[in-house]
Amino acid sequence: MEKRALVALVLSLVVLLFWEYYFGLYRTPTPPPAQETQQQGPTSVPQSSLPETAASPATELPAAAGTLPQERLTQLGQQFESWTVTDQLYKMQILAPGGRIGSFELMNFREKVDPNSRPMELIPSQSSGYLPLAVDLLNHQEWQLSQRPFTSQSPNRIILSAGKAPQDISLSAEIPNQVRLIKTFTFMPDSYVMDLGIQLENLSDSMLTDQMGISFYVQPYTDLKEESSYNLSQLSIFQKGSLTNYPLKDLLKKDIILRPPMDWIGYENNYFLQAVIPMEESGFQIIPRVLNADTGLMQVVYLTDNFQLNPHEKKNFKLRMYMGAKEINRLNQAGHNLSHAVDYGWFTFIAKPLLHVLNWLFKYTHNYGVAIILLTVMIKIVFWPLTQKSYQSMQKMKKVQPKIAQIREKYKDDKEKLNQELMAVYRTHKVNPMGGCLPMILQIPVFFALYRMLYGAVELRHEPFMWWINDLTAPDRLDLGFKIPYLSGGPGIPVLTILMGISMFIQQKMTPSSGDPRQEQIMLIMPVMFTVFFVNFPSGLVLYWLVNNILSIVQQYMINRQNA
Repeated sequence: MEKRALVALVLSLVVLLFWEYYFGLYRTPTPPPAQETQQQGPTSVPQSSLPETAASPATELPAAAGTLPQERLTQLGQQFESWTVTDQLYKMQILAPGGRIGSFELMNFREKVDPNSRPMELIPSQSSGYLPLAVDLLNHQEWQLSQRPFTSQSPNRIILSAGKAPQDISLSAEIPNQVRLIKTFTFMPDSYVMDLGIQLENLSDSMLTDQMGISFYVQPYTDLKEESSYNLSQLSIFQKGSLTNYPLKDLLKKDIILRPPMDWIGYENNYFLQAVIPMEESGFQIIPRVLNADTGLMQVVYLTDNFQLNPHEKKNFKLRMYMGAKEINRLNQAGHNLSHAVDYGWFTFIAKPLLHVLNWLFKYTHNYGVAIILLTVMIKIVFWPLTQKSYQSMQKMKKVQPKIAQIREKYKDDKEKLNQELMAVYRTHKVNPMGGCLPMILQIPVFFALYRMLYGAVELRHEPFMWWINDLTAPDRLDLGFKIPYLSGGPGIPVLTILMGISMFIQQKMTPSSGDPRQEQIMLIMPVMFTVFFVNFPSGLVLYWLVNNILSIVQQYMINRQNA
């Protein structure tokens, strides 16, 4: 292989890794101009200046944005009525004040890898009192509907059973002679999907003109200071066939409004999603804003258009929600393009099929580490013929190296003649100097697809393999009681990564050399480079590359014996 071609390959690999790290992990699509607006700061606007319809220009922040309430419950330490819904997937608590969600625990996921860790909580803002599903009427905020006690005829404890019909909980609050607000939750057993129906009734003898704001309060699922750059919490919206992400830093820079139609808007990280699915194509807008930059607390308001209710008239609003893990099968079942919340960047079209295969293998192995090994074998089988030709090409190159060395020495002062003679040798012996590099180049998309999938697949979160590897989405660390600089993921040494580097070195030593000592030195640097790159990668990805190297060593050994 030409030295320049080899150097180009190594540099290309470095550029790809650099690009994916900085632009894959941190890349967020530029929000559409029609949805962005900039404001000097939140201002209070008289109620009389509220827009008459949602048809106000997209370049203006609605006047109502300055009057959106930020209601927190201050009496959480007190005893009051609540309703608990238990499903095999989650346990949810609805509190009487405001009829808001006080807790939402996932039964199949823990906050930490420790088996004794508490279930994963999707409402981390509960300690501050900013609880989701606060309903307010903007023209009558003095009614404080988001804090008023709700009552219900439903039992205080409901247990959902798979295969059974959906169950409802209806809660109501009333301002005598003014309005009655009814919230109806509809729960689908064995599903993260639930419906929310809101009915507003005008109890007065006069016309009611108002706007309704439904506030969803969200916050990073781990402490903001502990959030990994590989797993950021952010606001996302899917509309017009594309996914747009709004990290906290972007929302701090400018105020935005999001207008329909949209499939869903949600707050997510790699593993969990709280999504609101509007059931109407118009008549509302979404206004997100950051309430506390230090904790990442955010308010996302579903703001209806202005409406009017005649005396004793009722008006209904309906939303659908998805609250749970980003399990690809459940997202597909939920519909509404929620499966696009699982986004693996440029290589999603490769990563998602690999995830489906991995889940299928897990059904039979009950161990995702073993499933990764089997997936690696399957990928190796697919690439086997191509790799075989590549190794054979390198063997042919090794045989003609003496002749190539003679030509290089003879025409070292005539580059044009040197290239002509080299091409003649390649044609005569039917060898391709780049043939040995082709399998690596073709495996790069698969590598990156697995890289993104193993970081982002909730199915692998906290899943053990064996011995010290207790989380396939985290770097492998054999804890010896001390921490090594540069290594993230806790104290210990990366045993699996070191074994991967050794296997790559062995594979490199078994690969036919070009005869050029400088090229051999460059190739021997690659195991060191990969080991450094991989020390902070998820152990599942390191396991894939280790097994792939071992299979490559076996294949190279067989070829070497055939040509001995």
